[in-house]
Order: sequence, then C-alpha cells, then structure tokens
Amino acid sequence: STTYKETVLKAVNLGEDTDTTATVAGGLAGLLYTVNDIPENWLAQLKRKDDIVTLSEMLSQVYQ
Repeated sequence: STTYKETVLKAVNLGEDTDTTATVAGGLAGLLYTVNDIPENWLAQLKRKDDIVTLSEMLSQVYQ
C-alpha cells in the first residue's frame, strides 16, 4: 500500500475480525504515513476527536 487509506481498506477487506485488523493496520499506517494522510472525512467522524488530539499531543511530548 502507498497511502493510509489504501492500507486500512486492504486490512478491512481481509475479512474476519475486521475492526481489530483495521485498528492495528491503521495504527501502524499512521506511524508510517502520519496523521496528514488520514482522509479528512474519516477524521471528521471521530467521536471525542478533541480528546484524542489532546492525548496524542501529550504522548508526542513524552516521546520526542
């Protein structure tokens, strides 16, 4: 895969435990492609997006 979206969609299309597979693939793809490659319409649908952003920023500060 060459994009975040392509990676996650391929993972989901493997079938079976798709939510877990997509979560793991999405996490790894996020490290590789960065948050800037996640489709904006996917980010817009996140519940508690502000909390996720805050926690991500805190985590980033720890591992810089």
